[in-house]
Amino acid sequence: MFRKISILLIGLLAVMQLHAQSVKKLTIKEAIDLGVANSKQLVVSNAKIKEAQARVAQSRDKLLPEVGVSANYFHINTPNISFSNNSSSSGSGGNSDSPLAALANMHDIALVQASASWPVFNGFRNKNTRIMNEYLEQASRYDAQTTKSEVTVTTATAIYQYYELLETKRTVEENLKQEQQRVTEFKNMEAQKLLARNDRLKAELQASNVELALTDVNHDVQLAEYNLIVLLGLPDQTTIELDTTGMFNLAGLTTWEEYLQAGLSNRNELKSVDAQVKAGEANYKIAKANRLPTVALTAGYVNAFIPNVVNITNALNGGVALKYSITGALHASHGMQEARAKVEQAEASRQATNDQVRIDIRQKYLNCQKSLDKLTITQKAIEQAEENFQISQNKYKQGLLILSDYLEADVALLQARINYATTRAETMIAYYELQKSTGTLQ
Repeated sequence: MFRKISILLIGLLAVMQLHAQSVKKLTIKEAIDLGVANSKQLVVSNAKIKEAQARVAQSRDKLLPEVGVSANYFHINTPNISFSNNSSSSGSGGNSDSPLAALANMHDIALVQASASWPVFNGFRNKNTRIMNEYLEQASRYDAQTTKSEVTVTTATAIYQYYELLETKRTVEENLKQEQQRVTEFKNMEAQKLLARNDRLKAELQASNVELALTDVNHDVQLAEYNLIVLLGLPDQTTIELDTTGMFNLAGLTTWEEYLQAGLSNRNELKSVDAQVKAGEANYKIAKANRLPTVALTAGYVNAFIPNVVNITNALNGGVALKYSITGALHASHGMQEARAKVEQAEASRQATNDQVRIDIRQKYLNCQKSLDKLTITQKAIEQAEENFQISQNKYKQGLLILSDYLEADVALLQARINYATTRAETMIAYYELQKSTGTLQ
């Protein structure tokens, strides 16, 4: 009975552990989609788009008539009111017969009014405000696309670096097995007096060094995996398993001029600064509008009631309101100077961004080209290291090579395999960065 309970508990613990640590298998596309969906930077960028959209809506609202309604009621005490009356001949205190005498008994006043004003002309201020905000909205959308590209590259970089560490770990583990097997063989040979103790110690030392390297790699893998989990918004207990299908599809490079033209046409940073320059020009027109008068159509409706004095109902009015601020016109030049300075800043920023984009494309193109060249070299290096190791092993067994040279060939093979995994990952990262620099990253 006790044994059955123990088996049941062990089974339950195993199931709980399986649920606690789930395995997430990811392709490169799935990982990038998760990175974009869970990016805090994109949340901020999208919020800025909504803010810009709200400003556009506010500027459109200002094109509509302004309509207002107000109602007032006052209750007052009995005021002391005296009236001068030049006609004192009646001798009867003529004040009591005056039409204004009712004001002495006034205690309540009620006033209801409605007004409407529709701006017909205000120096195109409202129109240019709407145009400026629309350009700023466009700029915020381009900035969000730039942020999305950055998130995509960051996620892809994290994935390929994780792959690089996994491949390094696998390579070191395989090498460690070989080193441990060699140590076992050397111990047997030493026991048979066929090997010097010093050679066996050298083999053990190399195995220890490989084991130490594996410890470092395991630590790096765990850290990279956790960073990736946080980046993708996955639960902390997730174990990531990479699906390498399509991870290393890489098209050949075209000419530098084609990448440059693509970048100058597609980079969202350039589109953003262009929109900001146009927004600045619209802002200059807004500042210039302070020199012009404003014209508006107006309409009103009034109801007034003062007991014993007057009762006004359905009092309608309409007209045209003209306003011209002389002080505003005089001071408009300062606002125009400020707006023009901002346009100049935006224009200079556009030129600087254009230069930076050209440099960035050139740098990313050369980096990708260099990585492709290194990839070809590291592939050949593996073949050379494998052949060198095989020759060194045969020579050592024949007594034609000392142990140090044999072990050195083993280390060179291990390093060549690690270099290939590293270069393979770096090449794909460089390719993603090149696509980002040309604005063609999907």
